[in-house]
Amino acid sequence: MSDTNQSSDNWGSSDSRENFQPRTLHITKENKSVYLTVVWMLGITVFISMVGIIGLSFLSHEVPQALIALGSVAVGALGSLFTHSK
Repeated sequence: MSDTNQSSDNWGSSDSRENFQPRTLHITKENKSVYLTVVWMLGITVFISMVGIIGLSFLSHEVPQALIALGSVAVGALGSLFTHSK
């Protein structure tokens, strides 16, 4: 077998983890407006979902699981964007 076949066969081995390099998000002048738009939209989503959850809880209504999931996903996406940006 060639080296390329061997490396693709053991993709789950500990050797492949040693070479793992996380990808970073480089914010350039060209994509800064897109990045900021995504951050703002995710932030607004988190804010609206938190207000909805708190408001429904205050009014003693049942909070939909979809609202909790939406807020959680938006927080996760924001965290991912902030940790991968330079």
